[in-house]
Amino acid sequence: MGKCPFSFMHAITSRNNNEDSHTPNLIEHKHQTKRTEDFFHTLEGYDELNEQMRMIDLSESDLNLLRRVKPSVEKNIDYIIDQFYNSVLGVDKLEAIILEHSSIERLKTTLREHIIEIFDGKVDEEYIAKRMKIANIHKRVGLEPKWYLSAFQNLQNVFIQVIYNETHDDNTRLHVVKTVTKLLNLEQQLVLEEYEKENVKEKEQQYLLVKNELKQKIAEFSSELIDFSIDTNAAVKQLVASSNEVSRTFQRTATSAVESQGLATDGHEHLDSLTGQINLIYQSTSEMEHSVHELSNSSKQIQKIVNSVKDIADQTKILSLNATIEAARAGVHGRGFSVVAQEVSRLAEDTKNTVIQIVELTYKSGSLTQQVVEEIRKVQELTKSGRYQSVETSLLFSEIVEAMRSSTQEIVIVEEEIRTLIQTIEGIGSATAQTAESAEIFKSATANL
Repeated sequence: MGKCPFSFMHAITSRNNNEDSHTPNLIEHKHQTKRTEDFFHTLEGYDELNEQMRMIDLSESDLNLLRRVKPSVEKNIDYIIDQFYNSVLGVDKLEAIILEHSSIERLKTTLREHIIEIFDGKVDEEYIAKRMKIANIHKRVGLEPKWYLSAFQNLQNVFIQVIYNETHDDNTRLHVVKTVTKLLNLEQQLVLEEYEKENVKEKEQQYLLVKNELKQKIAEFSSELIDFSIDTNAAVKQLVASSNEVSRTFQRTATSAVESQGLATDGHEHLDSLTGQINLIYQSTSEMEHSVHELSNSSKQIQKIVNSVKDIADQTKILSLNATIEAARAGVHGRGFSVVAQEVSRLAEDTKNTVIQIVELTYKSGSLTQQVVEEIRKVQELTKSGRYQSVETSLLFSEIVEAMRSSTQEIVIVEEEIRTLIQTIEGIGSATAQTAESAEIFKSATANL
């Protein structure tokens, strides 16, 4: 078990010499003591502590007075201890600390020794060392300064009560109370100062621990950042190379698109020219069809005339036959007329044969004309279909040319955007390289903290 967390309850490394507890009360002691000239108590090598004692006006006469008060304190020590622990054990938190680190009986014993030691009137290096040890114990067991001060105030109240009971003169009471208060105040200063030093030391240790941990984390983070920056920089370089290749591909695509647009425009113009020629052919076939119709009509007229001539030839032959018959009746007188009639008959027969040939030729011409008309109609249908297809193809070419024009513009825009993207990526790569350098500098600076 550890020692009590309170400064006036801890075990003291060295015990006081036994003194006689049967000492007269303060009034009697006061009359028996010879007054000496006051001077301030000082310690060699403790300049600041000497200033503190001078500030609270702690003199050698005060220490002498404490020695004179000691017998009365020893006489009432059990009462003092009981009153103190009655108040301390009334706080659950303080009782828990006491029971965790010591026991009530043991603490009462150490408190007894400590209180008597206070009234030895010896403020030396050993006295200071014990107070520092008390502060260290307070810190170790987790006692907060407010509880230490509260307990000390309780102890001081008990001391004052005992002093009032043991003295019968107001001046003596005041003097003793002031003296006890000074020493208790000095005791608190020493303990709390050391307690604060321990707090500062602990905070410094925590700071160093956090600092070292932070340095380690920063170093690890910096190393990871450097590695990441190097990897990122390599990836950016690869991305720049790929982007450049994409840019060159887009440039080739843009060039091809421009060339294709030119070819499409030329094709559109050629198609327009072909459409015009097809229109001319269509017009020519229309005119030809009209001429053929005229020719067919002429053939029909010729057919009518041929039929008329054939009829005339037939009638002429009949007349010639009649004339021959009449010439034969006329005898010698009709021989000349008979010759004429024979010639007329022969002429009529020749005319008939010629007309028959003309009829055959006319029929052949009509048949050929009909075939020509059919072929012309086929050509007209083909030219009509070709003209329709030419118009459709021309519209399609117009859409292709417009689409390629828009596509070319978009390709050019994308090419510009890719160039901008490449510049951005290169900027990222440069920034990443700077990040790696900054991380390296940051890591070096962290190592020097």
